[in-house]
Amino acid sequence: MAQLDRIVNVQVSLRTTAITERSFSDLLIVGTHTLAAGRVLVITEADELLDLGLPSTSALYKASSAVFKQIPSINRVYIGKRQLNTVTINVTSAATSTYQINILYRNEATGAVQTGPASYIGTDLDSTEDIATGLVSAINALNIGVTASATGSSIEIDNDIAGADLGVTVEGNLAIVYQESTEAIPETLAAIKRENHDWYGIALTSHEESDVLAAAEWAETNESMFFTSSNQASILDSAVMTDIGSKLKAKQYFRTATWYHLAEDEYIEAAVPGHCFTFYPGGETWANKRLAGITSDALAEAQSITCNTKNVNTFEPFRNFAITQYGKVAAGEWIDVIRFRDWLVEQIKINVVSAIINADGKVPYTDDGIQIIVNAMRVPLELGIDRGGIAPEELDETGRVIPSYTISAPLAANIPANDKANRVLRDVKFTARLAGAIHATEIKGSLSYNLS
Repeated sequence: MAQLDRIVNVQVSLRTTAITERSFSDLLIVGTHTLAAGRVLVITEADELLDLGLPSTSALYKASSAVFKQIPSINRVYIGKRQLNTVTINVTSAATSTYQINILYRNEATGAVQTGPASYIGTDLDSTEDIATGLVSAINALNIGVTASATGSSIEIDNDIAGADLGVTVEGNLAIVYQESTEAIPETLAAIKRENHDWYGIALTSHEESDVLAAAEWAETNESMFFTSSNQASILDSAVMTDIGSKLKAKQYFRTATWYHLAEDEYIEAAVPGHCFTFYPGGETWANKRLAGITSDALAEAQSITCNTKNVNTFEPFRNFAITQYGKVAAGEWIDVIRFRDWLVEQIKINVVSAIINADGKVPYTDDGIQIIVNAMRVPLELGIDRGGIAPEELDETGRVIPSYTISAPLAANIPANDKANRVLRDVKFTARLAGAIHATEIKGSLSYNLS
């Protein structure tokens, strides 16, 4: 039988390539744990950490809880691991039961995470020291890149290669001694980013000044937002310029936001993004937000003004409610502006690349081809208006329309031949008006017996 292709030949091309978009509404909380060999866990509620074996007294649990207490809150949190190269485990009591330590490690050949179980069955004659010694022997017999030793009823497991993936969990009458890792923060964040970079915001469980400054520097060069808090009394003193707020301001960090908060273990730096990330970029302000489970700081007016001068945010009581104040990054810009800018840059990249790779054959170096690029830019700018980041069209006092944004692009005839030969389009520009937000209002009025 003859084929219809002889009469009509139909070819349908697919111009549907989708580009992965980066999230600007996900938070990474970085702290020390041994729950997994890898660097990143994803949780949808704080109690998942308890189910994995983390104690409720741990900083990671408290910081995660601060997120999920908010109304509304983001629906997931990324847990980043700050590596412990030495894990200490205590035998808490002797019993006729099984004691097991699970070593989680990455197979060098396959890259897969594997579990090496080391167990010891206690008897009536065993002391806690005997059990620790028996477990050490079982661990060392595994030959999986760790070395164990015992001192009394305490076991130390050392990573043979510092920084190699290592996790430890326990079963029976055993307790992991949690202590803050000394791994350098840039190394921690770089390792986490290599494994997973689906997050945008960063919060540390550590409030050590050196860790905070290192994280702020890393965030600045890695297009992330870093959130931290401090209870340093010197932040409230206008005569002191050596506090962490002043140091971050002096460095003019545009990607670090700091809160003064007396109760550091409440992790206000996780609670605020945990709430504000529920809004689209551009649709929020980080001031005047109510927080659940966070104690407000009753500051004197002069102390609050000092915080504002140092670009340090606060959470203060007003009559029968408490709200966040200021909403700035260390350099003085608004947090929401930085987040919206990052989102807009990402959206323009995605839309322009999508227009180029999904074009029918090619985007020609003509006025029509240039207009394809301009139209691709217009899509995220219009979305920015809908999301509240870019101001809508408005009228001035003369009735003249003030546009939300303008886009300019060269005519093909005016582009240098060398740019055309290199197939690079330059001098495409846009200007957009930020919508901003009202944080405070000044109202003046008068009272009289008549309105004349």
